[in-house]
Amino acid sequence: MKQNPSIAALRDRSDLMKYGEENALMLFALQLKFGIEDIDSVASVALTDGPNDKKCDLVYINRDNGIAIVAQGYLSPNEQRRAARANKASDLNTAVSWLISGDVTTLPEVLRSAALELRDALEKNQINDFYIWYCHNLSESDPVQRELETARGTAASLIRTHYSSTQNPSVTWEEIGKDTLESLYTRTQAPIIVPEEYNLAIPGGFETSGDRWKAYCTSVNGKWLYDIWQKHKSDLMSPNVRGYLGIVRSERNINNGIKTTAREAPENFWIYNNGLTMLVNSYHVTRIGASKNLKISGVGIVNGAQTTGSLGNLTEAEAKEIEQLQVMVRFVECSDPEVLGQIVKFNNTQNKVEASDFRSKDPVQERLRTEFENIPDSDYRGGRRGGIRDAIERSKNLLADNTVAQSLAAFHGQPNIAYNETRRIWDDDAVYASVFSEKTSARHVVLTYSLQRAIEEIKRDLQRTEESERTQAANSHISFLRKRGSTSLFVTAISESLEILTGKVIPSKWSLAFSDKCSPREGIEKWKPAARALMPFVRQLDSAVDNNLKSQEKVREAIKNFQAMVESSVEIDPSGYKRFSDMLEVA
Repeated sequence: MKQNPSIAALRDRSDLMKYGEENALMLFALQLKFGIEDIDSVASVALTDGPNDKKCDLVYINRDNGIAIVAQGYLSPNEQRRAARANKASDLNTAVSWLISGDVTTLPEVLRSAALELRDALEKNQINDFYIWYCHNLSESDPVQRELETARGTAASLIRTHYSSTQNPSVTWEEIGKDTLESLYTRTQAPIIVPEEYNLAIPGGFETSGDRWKAYCTSVNGKWLYDIWQKHKSDLMSPNVRGYLGIVRSERNINNGIKTTAREAPENFWIYNNGLTMLVNSYHVTRIGASKNLKISGVGIVNGAQTTGSLGNLTEAEAKEIEQLQVMVRFVECSDPEVLGQIVKFNNTQNKVEASDFRSKDPVQERLRTEFENIPDSDYRGGRRGGIRDAIERSKNLLADNTVAQSLAAFHGQPNIAYNETRRIWDDDAVYASVFSEKTSARHVVLTYSLQRAIEEIKRDLQRTEESERTQAANSHISFLRKRGSTSLFVTAISESLEILTGKVIPSKWSLAFSDKCSPREGIEKWKPAARALMPFVRQLDSAVDNNLKSQEKVREAIKNFQAMVESSVEIDPSGYKRFSDMLEVA
């Protein structure tokens, strides 16, 4: 039997398969669903499977986007099987119970850290969407979905009980079997997957064109958007990396605002709303008497997912009231694959506005991009992101913007911001200036980025070792690295100890770089021996990371204790770090 293209693509992803087949499947689904750029950093934190994992393989928390995902993975060697085992889905009921309300003192280290972070995010009303996922490579089935619905009910009930004073998130389940995975994957390969033809009565409009594309700008009836959403739902969003994010009943939430305008002021919807961009296979405009008709073939929404999803989720009664509601749309026809890719890329970049987007034209980012042209095997974009294809078929040399920002912040003494408040680095002018300034060079970025990556790889190497073969020291090291925020804190601790390690006065750490013009991959290999040598001292950092780095006083005290241990080590063997010291220079 021929293998599904999505599963074949997964098996070609050696960067994911190194985490194990089932973990790779969950990570692949995450990338397909959310367009995650740096999947290695996500894997380093989110994967939780192991002994006594309380039936939970992955806990992904993104406070910036208001997302939490609890997942189980299963990759059957026999793809002919009719359905996945339902008991794995029922395990998620256990998982959400432990994470939301279980006694954290009885949880293993990696889950305790995940549970504490999840509860903190729920308490602070930072989660809008709570997902329960069962990812596998077989057909979706009713028994599995019944178990997932039970887990959803448990999670929703526990959240209402324990966080009743906050705005409760939407709790949903998803069985991501081979059909769903294939659908997600197809959207990354073909911009238009809804092939139907439509004849639309339009009030008028105008055409414009460019090299290898043309577009018609007009207005369409809001009821039409409602109708096509009812039939095709998220398939309409095939070119849109973001999809429909759902409704949160908050005045601050744009989707709720769209619905409110549609209900209460439909006559003003056209002027209040930014409108849509739709890709079509073809369009043709004809005049019928005093009116015009627009015939389109195929439809995919590039920009306007939230508008369409919001209108599509009105009640039937509400939908009848929006027949006079008008929405501005530009229909774009383009058959050139290269131009089509650029249309999707740049419209999606504008649609899914990340904090880093606002910095992409910053002079510092412009300079860094130029400097990185001289760094071997590196791809730094400085806020200029691609679309979903860039995340799925990513460059092996890509230095993701957020990972670079995190490594710089942690290296320069801000581990809490690096781990808990990455968005602030891009949003807050003062924080941004403290991380990206005239002092920030590409060579220095290579130094900080490769340190963070080295620690992540050390953690992965430790996890690969069978538990029965790990020494007591190795178990202690992995126990620390499994805690959320530990990588950022370890980066800070190493950075704060560099004068001790090198025996040199460092007037400004911003001037530090590797002495040769090395690539990020080479930088990782240079950091690894030093980071491994410092692993025995990470116990001094436990008290700070246990609180998710929230207490600056604990962070300072922990680093002070770490430095004392490093100093003792250097006094005993001053030549031990000389080789590493010789690789550094003041740029």
